[in-house]
Amino acid sequence: MLEFDMTEQQRMIRDSARRIAEEHIKPRAAKADREYKPPLENLKVLAENGFTGILIPEEYGGLGLGVFEMTLVMEEIARACANTAILTATADGPTSRVIMAVGSDEQKKKYLPKMAKGELFAGWSMSEPNAGSDVGNVETRAVKDGNEYVINGSKLWCSCAEVADIFLVLVRLDPAPGMRGLGAILIERDTPGFTIGKHLDLIGLRATGMAPLYFEDCRVPAENLIIPLGKMRKLFEVLDSDRICGNPPVCLGIAQAAMQDALAYTKDRKQFGKTLSEFQGLQWKLADMAIEIEAGRALLYNAARRADAKQGHLLDASITKTFINEMAIRVCNSAIQLCGAYGLSEEFPFERYFRDVRGLSIGYGSTEIHRNTIAGAMIEGRYTT
Repeated sequence: MLEFDMTEQQRMIRDSARRIAEEHIKPRAAKADREYKPPLENLKVLAENGFTGILIPEEYGGLGLGVFEMTLVMEEIARACANTAILTATADGPTSRVIMAVGSDEQKKKYLPKMAKGELFAGWSMSEPNAGSDVGNVETRAVKDGNEYVINGSKLWCSCAEVADIFLVLVRLDPAPGMRGLGAILIERDTPGFTIGKHLDLIGLRATGMAPLYFEDCRVPAENLIIPLGKMRKLFEVLDSDRICGNPPVCLGIAQAAMQDALAYTKDRKQFGKTLSEFQGLQWKLADMAIEIEAGRALLYNAARRADAKQGHLLDASITKTFINEMAIRVCNSAIQLCGAYGLSEEFPFERYFRDVRGLSIGYGSTEIHRNTIAGAMIEGRYTT
């Protein structure tokens, strides 16, 4: 791994996260995947070592650090267990960041300290059966009734649903079409009329507790509204940073793990009287993996620093996510190829790496949607070098 310019504190954070992940999280990764069970014990370990609430301000019990530090931690956790990395969003994901950005003082005091301590897990839900990339097609309704909102509808693909205590849910507050009628509301797990469906069986990220959500005359206090009509831009500003320190470092960490394990395998495995690492063609494949990973890391770290300096742009998120998503798929695919039939076996981690990374090019906005964003900026003259 090439060294990047970091402060002493940032190096210490990275190295500590790597040590904890290697010692406590990596040994449980395969079991969590096989059993489809969120490894909550890993979140407890992270909380005990101060790695929850990284972005939450110190006044609420967090570390008050930036997107760059969060990126470093997410990368190291994902190298050990992608499911655990996704679950860290229960403390430092979109829900906590929206509360920090636009929540009331009461909401901040009620939720953020518990999130920072790893005592309260938060999820968020945007997608529906008919609304994925087309967010403006959200149909779940929240109708004001006195001092409450009555919610009816359903949500799909909600990561961390099985473990979350509170959810930030995108709802339609007004019949106006598209984004104009949308807002967001906080809904606690035990609210009457709110149920969490069966765990969704996917090819990867099997231990993130992903499930659908259902609302049937679910009544929520009016003060739980967090994104009112006309303020959806605030939500997407948070998502832009999440597309930097959420999804891409997970892909990067998985790719790094795949390359390291493939390298170790090729140095040990012998065919035709010599190790696989002695064959020039396979050396080139290893070199290409390293080149792609380092390019992705440089792109990601630069985007994270720009976000912390308030110089970030939607294009940073779109370019970074698209490149790293697709890079990670290529690297994990190459790792499987280098290891032959063993790369397909559950006795080795390579097939899990590939399964986990594959879905991340769909979540957080598909790479096609992000390409639309990039191309639109180019055509309109908003992309300059």
